[in-house]
Amino acid sequence: MFWKKSTLQIHIASIFFIVVSLLSALLIVLSYQNSKSLNEQLAKERMSQNGEQVKLAFQKKVVPVLAALETLAASDYGHDVHASNNPNWLASVDAIMKVTPDVLSIYVGYEDESSAFIRSTVPAFMREQFSTPDNSHIMVDINLSNGEQTRTFYDKNLEYIGETTDTISYKPTTRPWYKDTPQNGDVFITDPYFYLFIKRMGITISKRIPANGGVLAADITLSSINEFLKSLPQSEEARIMLFDENKTILGQTGILPEAPLNTTQDTYLEAVQRSPLASLLERDNWQEASQNLRFEGKAWRLSLINIDFGSGKGLWLAKALPESTLIGSAIEARNNQITISFIILGVGMLLIMWASAKIATPLKLLNKATQQIRNLDFHGVKTPDSNIIEVRELSDSICMMSETIGDFLDTLQSVTNNPNFESLLTDMVSHCHKTAGADYVLMWAADMDDRTQLSLAAHHPEATKETDMDFNQLLFDLPQMAKALDNHSFFTFTPQEHPSVRGHLPDDLVRAWVLPLHNREDERVGFVFIGFNHTISPEQEEKLGFIQEFLGFASLIKESWDHITAQKILFKSFVEMFASAIDTKSPYTGGHCQRVPELTFMLAEAVNEDKAHFPDFTLDDKSREALYFAAWLHDCGKVTTPEYVVDKATKLETIYNRIHEIRMRFEVLKRDAEIECWKQISEGTSAEDAKATMNKQREVLDNEFALIAKTNIGGEFLDEGSEEQLKQIASRTWTRTIDDTLGLSWEEEIRRKRRGEQKLPCKENLLDNRLDHKIYWTEQQLKKFENWPFNIKAPEHKFDLGELYNLGIKRGTLTEEERFAINDHIIQTIIMLQKLPYPEHLKRVPEIAGGHHEKLDGKGYPLGLSDTNLPVDARIMAIADIFEALTASDRPYKKAKKLSEALKILAFMAKDRHVDANLFKIFMEQKIYLKYAQDFLPESQWDEVDEASLLEIVFPKNPVQEEARH
Repeated sequence: MFWKKSTLQIHIASIFFIVVSLLSALLIVLSYQNSKSLNEQLAKERMSQNGEQVKLAFQKKVVPVLAALETLAASDYGHDVHASNNPNWLASVDAIMKVTPDVLSIYVGYEDESSAFIRSTVPAFMREQFSTPDNSHIMVDINLSNGEQTRTFYDKNLEYIGETTDTISYKPTTRPWYKDTPQNGDVFITDPYFYLFIKRMGITISKRIPANGGVLAADITLSSINEFLKSLPQSEEARIMLFDENKTILGQTGILPEAPLNTTQDTYLEAVQRSPLASLLERDNWQEASQNLRFEGKAWRLSLINIDFGSGKGLWLAKALPESTLIGSAIEARNNQITISFIILGVGMLLIMWASAKIATPLKLLNKATQQIRNLDFHGVKTPDSNIIEVRELSDSICMMSETIGDFLDTLQSVTNNPNFESLLTDMVSHCHKTAGADYVLMWAADMDDRTQLSLAAHHPEATKETDMDFNQLLFDLPQMAKALDNHSFFTFTPQEHPSVRGHLPDDLVRAWVLPLHNREDERVGFVFIGFNHTISPEQEEKLGFIQEFLGFASLIKESWDHITAQKILFKSFVEMFASAIDTKSPYTGGHCQRVPELTFMLAEAVNEDKAHFPDFTLDDKSREALYFAAWLHDCGKVTTPEYVVDKATKLETIYNRIHEIRMRFEVLKRDAEIECWKQISEGTSAEDAKATMNKQREVLDNEFALIAKTNIGGEFLDEGSEEQLKQIASRTWTRTIDDTLGLSWEEEIRRKRRGEQKLPCKENLLDNRLDHKIYWTEQQLKKFENWPFNIKAPEHKFDLGELYNLGIKRGTLTEEERFAINDHIIQTIIMLQKLPYPEHLKRVPEIAGGHHEKLDGKGYPLGLSDTNLPVDARIMAIADIFEALTASDRPYKKAKKLSEALKILAFMAKDRHVDANLFKIFMEQKIYLKYAQDFLPESQWDEVDEASLLEIVFPKNPVQEEARH
């Protein structure tokens, strides 16, 4: 159950622990055994080396002596017993003793029992033993056959010191060194024996003298052998013994520490019995071997080797070493390995936990990433990086899968949110480029009206040489490709296999995919070209199907965008048509709704670049479209304004100029005066007087009509005197004899009934303000004024056609009611535009279009907005609307103003905060007025413009002087 529920990290750590533990145990056992065997082998080899070293030490002692004896035996030295005192021979022997310090004496014996001894007195024990003088170096004993002995002492320079005589009974022929020396001239070496007189172990080397049969011999001590054994590199616990076949102990170390050189054999034997070497002396036959034994409860390793000198005799070297010492390094190494193994295991566990975490953590993150993908959260997916190829490949696969799905969903989202078709196609092309791992992807779109016309809609990357491709020519060069694309299939090809297409494709192209785009009406709406500059992998080939399905969505996008574009074009055309219809409605304002957008965008482009005064104003695609429609529809409310009001050129004008009715009344009065004249003449009045009266009356009538006609023009301010004259003229009457209720429309009949019935003929005033001249608001119209949000006050009547009322207009041609109707066009513009369903980015169209009559001081209309809540777009349009109106040459009620005049008016409006001063400044400094004039105004309106003076009106340099001037 543990393995089934454990994490990957625990699995890896457990496997590592088990494997490393088993491996460590195996390595420790093998290492211990190998180290033990190696130590035993090294001990055996060291034992052999020690034997060889002992052998060499013996040879080093013996060989020089043998050579010396051979030389002396062949020389004249042994011919005379007294030759030992000869300075030359004495010097030769002294030299031998110096070369071999262990040589204590060289002597010669003869058959006549005479002998001669040359002894070194350099060692202290020799001087002590023989009571020699302190400066004695060599002592020479001459023993004659009669028992007489002469002992001579020499110093280190071999100078005579003195001599003594004595009698001895020494017979050399009875000594082993003499008797055992072969007659054939071979050298004889005695077994080691204890020199009683000097208390030292040693050997004797002897050789026959060929000339007289005497024996030449040399005594060599073995005391240095013991020191030599101690000098060998050994453990302090080692027990070493050198002995011969007679069980004579020649040297030892570790058995009897600090033993003096004169220690006896018995003492050595007793010490050996208390050592692990005791068992050797209990045997009679020895063989080289190595064995384990226990001594005093402790394991020892006993080794025995023979030292053969080649003469049939040899020595035995025995060594006893505690087992713990012998394999101590192996045990220590084993213990160290165990310790190191635990340390390594601990460190390894930490490392493997870290390493397994490096493996498991990415997998946990990948699991989390897959859960996010399962929850359709593609953008929050974060895949880990790893040095492990499989994990990294899995991570890359999940990352690419999430990115691919996420990008696909982003593209779906872009369809609903992205208003830029080119940007949307670029995103899709980039997605194809990333998914396919291509070097470049190009998309051609077919024209909505002519599907054979192709245009490059998107490409990635942006390099020109990769986008410079004639796709129509490629279709012509590869008819098989055109056929496949017609059948809704993709087409892949290698340019090298089609030489004819090389000139139409990038030079580095190695492989290409071509896919068609068809809409739901089975119309081919485009192509996608995917190019590779390298050999593609099978993994890339596998993505072709996905890309084909993905590009099927591009076909839907193209189809949807074609519909959207068609709708936009239709709406744009409808807006322009509607604005043109408003302009066309009145021949006197034709072009206003078309020129204002042009001027608006001239100024808006400049404002977009000015981040000092308008940092928050941005003219992007969406705001540009909103401003465009607002500019074109800014006067759409004029469609509700009566045409005669918009075009009213005289005070009496309605659908026609009613001055003609009044003129006809004056004509009637003049005819009445003529009739009266003839009537008076017929009644007997003087013809001259009657005609004079008639002429005078007619002149008065002509003058009165002239005043009415002049007043009707409305070009001058109506003073009180003229207004009083109009009232006097209005009091004149004329006789109507025809029923004025005939031929009326139902609406006119209703108004006519307000006056009541009149009996014909009847008198009527020449100018009148009748009840039927007043046009009342309907109940429905009055209701809209109840919650009136606008600051334009509605007049009591909708219109007042009263003749005297209209002629009494102080300035201009419009009555209060007509001016309200004119101003109402902006209210109707807002109301009309607010009724339209806009997308989000166009919802400000009513606000922009309805604010071009507002003023920064809050005294504009229809809402009285101030600069705190008046958008920049509306301020821009206000300047454009005013400047266009001032310079327009198609207004019936005023003459077009020249540039300097129009700009001066604008300057004072900017000064009085009717328009934005900073916008006016940009309008001047960027010479937008001049650009507009060049495009739309006749040259007759161009005049010199003093920009500095105009700007100084708005931005005076000396405020004190400016205040004084005003």
